[in-house]
Amino acid sequence: MAGLALLESLALGDHICWTVGDGDVRLDSLTALVEAGLGLGHRVLYCGDDGGEVFGAFERRGVAAGEAVAAGDLRVAPIGSSYLARGVFDHGAALGFLRREIDDARRSGYPGLRLISDMSWAGRPVPGAERLPGWEAQANMIFAEGYALGVCAYDPQAFAAARLRELARAHPGTAGADAPFDPDSILRMRRTGQPFGMRLEGEADLSNAPALSAVIDHLLDSPPGPDATVTINVDGLRFVDTAAARILLTAADRAAGRLRIAGRSPALGRILDVHGKRRTAAAR
Repeated sequence: MAGLALLESLALGDHICWTVGDGDVRLDSLTALVEAGLGLGHRVLYCGDDGGEVFGAFERRGVAAGEAVAAGDLRVAPIGSSYLARGVFDHGAALGFLRREIDDARRSGYPGLRLISDMSWAGRPVPGAERLPGWEAQANMIFAEGYALGVCAYDPQAFAAARLRELARAHPGTAGADAPFDPDSILRMRRTGQPFGMRLEGEADLSNAPALSAVIDHLLDSPPGPDATVTINVDGLRFVDTAAARILLTAADRAAGRLRIAGRSPALGRILDVHGKRRTAAAR
């Protein structure tokens, strides 16, 4: 399928901002995502104002969408019952919707959930939509559990360039019509239980700093015990810039001895040391 190469390397736990304006590419890619998910036994949830159109596109492209819906494997939810209950974007309600869908998929025995959202509604003057970047960043704490995959489709023609950049930075990764998803260049964050914390892979930089910050903040706010240590394993990072280093240092300051950075490379160690010394000097 023509759109498959754009998103074929996605894995459970990923959360990407997908900028796509071409209708055929969009529908080809969505169909490929649905086919791949159904083939792996995942539940697929599509949220959008155009559910009927997309459902028909799946059928025309060879997906037995009707059978999948009847079996519960594919769900098509309108924006009014997902992101915009009562016509307003409510930050907490939207997170609750995501959590309920994940919990229901788990109870139903699915090994994973693929959430595909058409975010065109956010380009309209919707009450509460100004909080969407914060929601996208905080949603990463749920995706980092590794059970759900999230693809947020943004039409670049519906958003100002600065707004689209803000939304993209709230995601750990991006993809576009001219920029296929590259698993080596995004940030992959996965929660760990033993030890309590998170494993980071890929690249942590300015392009995904809000996503990283939100997940680390959540970890520090939800330890399993009052004296528990949060461990962030960074040995899978291939690149870290100063923005990510500052987030780690700020988290270390806030944790007051309860944060451990494991597996750091000599290069990351040097960045942290340099910025740590600068912060100490500035505080004097």
